[in-house]
Amino acid sequence: MCALMTPEPHADPIAGSAPEASTPRAHDARTWLVAHIDEAAQQVIDFIEADGVALAGKTVADIGSGDGLIDYGVFTKAKPAKLVGYDVRPTDTDTLQRLLASAGRDTVLPGPDELAFAESQTDHVPAPDDAFDVVFSWSVFEHVDQPIQMLREVRRILKPDGWFFLQLWPFFGSEHGGHLWQSVEGSFPHLLRSPFELNDFLRGKAATDPTRAADDEFRSLNRITLDGLQRAMMAAGLRVSKVQLLSETIHIPPQLSHLPLTDLAVSGIKLLAVPAS
Repeated sequence: MCALMTPEPHADPIAGSAPEASTPRAHDARTWLVAHIDEAAQQVIDFIEADGVALAGKTVADIGSGDGLIDYGVFTKAKPAKLVGYDVRPTDTDTLQRLLASAGRDTVLPGPDELAFAESQTDHVPAPDDAFDVVFSWSVFEHVDQPIQMLREVRRILKPDGWFFLQLWPFFGSEHGGHLWQSVEGSFPHLLRSPFELNDFLRGKAATDPTRAADDEFRSLNRITLDGLQRAMMAAGLRVSKVQLLSETIHIPPQLSHLPLTDLAVSGIKLLAVPAS
């Protein structure tokens, strides 16, 4: 997406709870599909339900549904009353059905009264105020051009006693933050090369999202930091209630040793937030 999110919100590696689990994986179609249907969806559910927030019977929204795999996984595992996935490129249910079949899930999708997908605008989620018990977003907000505006939309569509789950991986300042692992070798290439050099080099190269060009994907990244995310949440009227930092062992190039460790060493985050009182 443009101002809201790019069309590849779920094309990321699965950033697990163990630091080493956030290392990028090579593309393997079936492994990738299963990882999103099962692993990513289960991480969303576990992180929310560990705080006593059962998704069963609830109304749930996903900001940045992409291919819909995680939405399908959350719906079938957690049994919400309804789940709506929003994206500027509406999730194609025929494509989702084919992806599920490729993953060995030959099943009929739930009807739109249970699992639905809708088109979002770049600065607006087309849902009424106070519409959802739970909103979640997986690996989307590193692509959002206007984080405060979109977090305000999350706050608006959440019920007053609702919950918001956010996973962001990777932060731009971290080792893999440039999303370049399919096309550039080495650590921190996005910080060690100029953007102009990278744009020229990436033209025609493979992106982490196979549907788009690597240079376009790179330009979509918003450079948000851990502290910047916190400020955006506060400005949007959301209070962070639980956080898990995702990290891994890294070697810091001498050229980057002056940069904050919170930017270099924190590769991602999972958090729960609630409407601020």
